[in-house]
Amino acid sequence: MKNPDATLTLDELSTEVGRLLEEKALLEAQADGRVAAAPDARTVRYYGTMGLVDRPSIVEREARYGRRHVLQLVAIKALQARGLPLAEIQARLYGRSNSELETLLSAVSQERPRPAAVRALRWREVTVEPGFKVMVEEGWAPRSSPAALEERIRAALAALSTPEGGSHGRP
Repeated sequence: MKNPDATLTLDELSTEVGRLLEEKALLEAQADGRVAAAPDARTVRYYGTMGLVDRPSIVEREARYGRRHVLQLVAIKALQARGLPLAEIQARLYGRSNSELETLLSAVSQERPRPAAVRALRWREVTVEPGFKVMVEEGWAPRSSPAALEERIRAALAALSTPEGGSHGRP
């Protein structure tokens, strides 16, 4: 952080955390597409309600954040990049001092995150008849006998022929 004693607004906090995550090469490390790499204002507030981040100081009716908040948020995002759920992150970070958070971040930035192996799915599409296609993940091999697979396909076709079977609850 440029000035560790400065108090930051929520937007400044988000910007500073994003800068540090980028500096530590943690922005692109987020393996889970459902989790934002850098926390926005809403995420910071959410983490505060969960107790992951200390409550901010209130200065002239505005929330202000400091160095500790930055450390907490960077630590949360670094651990999320390793695939840890928030409950486990909360347990790991609870009661940590600033120096302990700095040590954790130092270790994290040295070991570099190992994003989960994510491969793009490639699909083969087979048209059975107009309006009916079967999609198969490339490299797929049946786990059961051809007879059992045929039985499952027949069951799926039967489900499609009933009014509620193929609609997934939609009219």
